[in-house]
Amino acid sequence: MKRAVFVVLFIFLVSSVFAEDIEFTDSTLTQGEFESFTKELGVALSFNPMSPAETLGVTGFDIGAELVVTDISDNKKYWETLVDNNDPSSYLPVPRLHVQKGLPFNIDIGAMYTAVPNSNIKLWGVELKYALLEGTAATPALSIRGSFSKLEGVDELDITTQSGDILISKGFMMLTPYAGLSALRINGSENSDLVNFEDIHEVIYRGLAGLQFSPLPLFVINLEASIGEVNQYGVKAGIRF
Repeated sequence: MKRAVFVVLFIFLVSSVFAEDIEFTDSTLTQGEFESFTKELGVALSFNPMSPAETLGVTGFDIGAELVVTDISDNKKYWETLVDNNDPSSYLPVPRLHVQKGLPFNIDIGAMYTAVPNSNIKLWGVELKYALLEGTAATPALSIRGSFSKLEGVDELDITTQSGDILISKGFMMLTPYAGLSALRINGSENSDLVNFEDIHEVIYRGLAGLQFSPLPLFVINLEASIGEVNQYGVKAGIRF
């Protein structure tokens, strides 16, 4: 438990170092720049799986802290003008608290939340996962997953995401590698007096690969990468049983 608390504090400390407010301060931004910004920020705010395909079972829980960093175009005008100090980092870190609960009929439900320290970014999301194949000692688990996330705290910007994933995983001793394909829909609109852009509805496709490692009973560490138009890398530490 002490290890888990330390990891949670570390994750939120790291994210606070790079955190910045998002606000519209430049009326010369174009529709194309707004679309590019919304796509990259939408990916950063999406609800990543951060767990294998196998479901938890009726008595199962998974509670963890995550840090997901997104590779953004920090040298582009839209990032330089839409963060409050005009000097964005190359990666946008977003910490999350992530909880999953197993249900009957091979179903998991989950939720995540964050309020990024030193930033106006707040985020929440929900997920539902269903195991098509439970997996055995000889065969992999296969599941489908749907998720939703919503940005809060940025008064001038509304962003929601919906994701559909297919995941496969196979455990080996303390290791459970997994992989998947994802279709991510990003919806964005602005509420600023400085600009007037059309709403954004963008769908992007990504591949993901991850590894869950259990060095101690109940304690798990996940590493995950999502590769596509906008790349992401995540780490999670928590308790799973």
